[in-house]
Amino acid sequence: MPPLQSAGSRTSAGRKRRGDYPTPDWLVDDVVRHVVDGLARTPGRPGPALTVLDPACGDGRFLVAAGRALLAAGADVELVGVDIDRGAVAAAGQAIAGSGLDLRWRVEHADALSKEWDEGSVDVVVGNPPYLSQMASATTRGGASAHGGGPYADAAAEFLGLAGRVVRPGGRIGLVLPQSILASRDAAAVRAAIDRRATITWSWWSPTHAFDAQVLVCALVFAARQAGGPAAPARSWSEVVTSRLRVPAVPALHAVGRLGDLVRLTANFRDQYYGLVPAVVEDGSGPPFVTSGLVDPGHCAWGERDVTFAKRRFGRPTVDLDRLDARMRRWADDLLVPKVLVANQTRVIEAVADPDGRLLPGVPLVTARPLAGDDVWRVAAVLTSPVASAWAWHRAAGTGLSADTIRLGPRWLVDLPWPAGDLAPAATALRDGDVVGCGLAVMDAYGVGGDAELASWWTERLGRGRRVPGRGSHIGDTAQP
Repeated sequence: MPPLQSAGSRTSAGRKRRGDYPTPDWLVDDVVRHVVDGLARTPGRPGPALTVLDPACGDGRFLVAAGRALLAAGADVELVGVDIDRGAVAAAGQAIAGSGLDLRWRVEHADALSKEWDEGSVDVVVGNPPYLSQMASATTRGGASAHGGGPYADAAAEFLGLAGRVVRPGGRIGLVLPQSILASRDAAAVRAAIDRRATITWSWWSPTHAFDAQVLVCALVFAARQAGGPAAPARSWSEVVTSRLRVPAVPALHAVGRLGDLVRLTANFRDQYYGLVPAVVEDGSGPPFVTSGLVDPGHCAWGERDVTFAKRRFGRPTVDLDRLDARMRRWADDLLVPKVLVANQTRVIEAVADPDGRLLPGVPLVTARPLAGDDVWRVAAVLTSPVASAWAWHRAAGTGLSADTIRLGPRWLVDLPWPAGDLAPAATALRDGDVVGCGLAVMDAYGVGGDAELASWWTERLGRGRRVPGRGSHIGDTAQP
């Protein structure tokens, strides 16, 4: 990442456009230590130098740290730095030249993502590549990545994809990355490509901002497998987060099929958002308009607390259907049916049943419409359970805007196992407002009713900041003082 080099580049906006967030020395040293561990050649052993690449080298701190550690381990070392910023190239060169390290090095002014690289040409890839959101016009690449990332994959995913191709078998990768790399949909192809060639050997994650980056970050170290070596057992990258948050494992479930076999799952996007803007009014005669912030576990808080939509404040937002254009009116008619609404950003899954089909969902709520007339209460009950929340955490950890939330979408929910047992007690409890009783009854339907750890984890997260009663009681919306 480039260093600060001028009055203009020192602005927050300038740093954000470049992904300019220098890594603290303690994190650099920690990553390098785990990269170097077991990698250095035996002193005096013949062979070429170990090549260390930082493809977005900034001020060169990763290169200097890696060179120092490898020299101390007896390796012959060559450092290669690349950066798109001329000031960074000069600073990195000065840092390496002034380090006193006896090694070969070069720093190049170029875009590493656009360079031609030989596959398997370097021994080590280290660094903290730029974090450039693809949702912002100032930093978007304007489409899918040439290195495996989808249209909305952070630019850091491109650097990880590049690292996976240029590192040799038996080499190491150590990168500081945004936590979204762990589970985001558009980074899935990059994760899969890395999994085919390498194994995570060490990870770090913090629930707080470790430095000036405006996102939560993780650090990952990979060992590239030797050619022809066996693949490691598949594991979810989300374990980097769930292991530190102590999310319990999902036990073996008595299940039949999946949620996606029984419901149609959809989510609204920008077109629906802007199409609704002229039609949302205060306390009109149309259907109530529900945002994600109004969905609690088993309860819709419409009319109980204010919401903001399109920079306007509403106490009882409704949709004037006559103000919708023809396309949006068809969309509304399609959704004014019995369904379940699921919040997008959540600590535990928050779902509410709409058995009469009277609510219209806002962006980015997920809608689950039962197929073949299945009971919405059963669907809402399954989602309102410890099993569903833990299952979602193990697949989507790292996607939330905060360390304590996950971001849900249809793709996360479609494969949720469907319980084989009787859901009638759970549906009855949910209709009666007994959220805890519902969740525990769903556990019974999954055949895991005796998993006290899972139940305790869910009820604690469900009730943080609320009164949490025992089984057979109602969770109210009264905040703790």
